[in-house]
Amino acid sequence: MDKQTFLASGLLEQYVLGITDPEETQEVERHLNLYPELHQEVAAMREAIKQYALQQEIPAPAQKTNAPQSTSNTTNTKTYGQIHWLSVVVLGALALLCVLSALRMRNLQEENKTLLTQLSTCESREEIIAFLKDSQTQPVVLTETAANTEAAALVYWNKVSKKAMLNPFNLPKLPQDQQYQIWVDVAGKMISIGLISTNLEKYQDLKYLDEATSLNITIEPLGGSSEPTVSRLVANHAI
Repeated sequence: MDKQTFLASGLLEQYVLGITDPEETQEVERHLNLYPELHQEVAAMREAIKQYALQQEIPAPAQKTNAPQSTSNTTNTKTYGQIHWLSVVVLGALALLCVLSALRMRNLQEENKTLLTQLSTCESREEIIAFLKDSQTQPVVLTETAANTEAAALVYWNKVSKKAMLNPFNLPKLPQDQQYQIWVDVAGKMISIGLISTNLEKYQDLKYLDEATSLNITIEPLGGSSEPTVSRLVANHAI
């Protein structure tokens, strides 16, 4: 089994408690050799059990002075006290290891989420690359207008797959209460095809419209507008 499966099995906790059979012990030790960092976990669990035992130490019952006790009674009392103390320690150690196992499982779940996110990111990246390499994808450079001599962005427009994507590579950062919005001209009417991320992330998906004849970026209040603020047009280009 791999490292994650091994950690999820609970064998490491059972090994620390000394309740693994010879075959399980051999399996644990094999993983300890494969993954030396696990020795730290074993040491941490043993230390946790030791500390728990010290905290739960039970003093021996006080002897009554008005009545002599026989040697047998004294021995039985000590034996009972030792058994009771060991039971408390073992049960406490088991509970403690259950908590440690639960924490490890939570960490493994978080690791799995991270891996899934990374996998999703890789898949998305592959899709983006395929879209950009598609011979039908038309790159459209939106350049600055008279109102703005710095802004520029790149839109990838594909009439076959009916997809559009934006790379806001040269859009200046805006104040927190403002946001870029992109519009297309359809039969003389400006229609929004998306708000541009305030983080100006590369390769943002846009809405595709067949009848679009131009692309236009304006500065709007945060959250966007229903109509473009034409006086704040910063970049545009015909399709």
